[in-house]
Amino acid sequence: MACEIGNKTVLKFDTEDGVAVALARYIADLSERFIKEKGSFNVVLSGGSLIDTMRYLAQAPYKESVDWPKWSIFWLDGRVVPLDSKGSNYRLAWDGLLKYVTSY
Repeated sequence: MACEIGNKTVLKFDTEDGVAVALARYIADLSERFIKEKGSFNVVLSGGSLIDTMRYLAQAPYKESVDWPKWSIFWLDGRVVPLDSKGSNYRLAWDGLLKYVTSY
């Protein structure tokens, strides 16, 4: 459901799955646009549930349509932990997304 607040559109979803699908579509569209305009796409990932919510990017149709080699991924993390730590945002990103798209 979308509603207008001033000159902004606010989207409301009934389920987390609805949010995840919309987020994948939004990120894939942004990626395509910026790769066409700039030749690359930069994204900063934080931890928590964001990476899990991005899970549909690792599935069709997004997995095949996103130009993964042109992505630069940065992590925003206030914790200093080894990359393989359960508390590492890198590990969350690897386990939840990146290991599924590294062949692209």
